[in-house]
Amino acid sequence: MSKKKTKECPECGGEGVPTGKTWPLTSPMALMSGKLIIMGTLECQDCGNKFRKKLKELPLEGPEAKKEMENSKEE
Repeated sequence: MSKKKTKECPECGGEGVPTGKTWPLTSPMALMSGKLIIMGTLECQDCGNKFRKKLKELPLEGPEAKKEMENSKEE
């Protein structure tokens, strides 16, 4: 059983759960830092608010980063 990571809702402070939509952040500032930032959409369990937050930060040259980039191209 996989445990989903939760983030705090900006509206009510409740628990936000990922909805499944993710994408790599491709801004020049993110790439200059040497990290691949994975963003995602979340939905609050309390108020139903949908919002975007950073889910992961990976080294740009690692095998995990390459796998995430390939997955985002397929979607």
